[in-house]
Amino acid sequence: MSVTVAFPALFAERIGGGDAMELELEGETVGAALRALTERHGELTSLVWRPESELNPVMAVFLNGRQLRSEELTTPVHDGDKIQILSALEGG
Repeated sequence: MSVTVAFPALFAERIGGGDAMELELEGETVGAALRALTERHGELTSLVWRPESELNPVMAVFLNGRQLRSEELTTPVHDGDKIQILSALEGG
């Protein structure tokens, strides 16, 4: 499935962008799409995942505007869905 993954400026800066970004990625589940993101941009791996392959606890993940718990990363996605990942470490 082709989904949009949106992420904050903190991530964009690591991959050479400036502001928050969106990418079109493939994945059957939310977790698979996030894996595709970190496989494409390895420099984001430590931001998204803990060494035990668990979601970094300072990340909040949303699917079509609904916040998911870490155990919900197996939620299937459909073409056109939007995943947003935010860091609780970014301040305003």
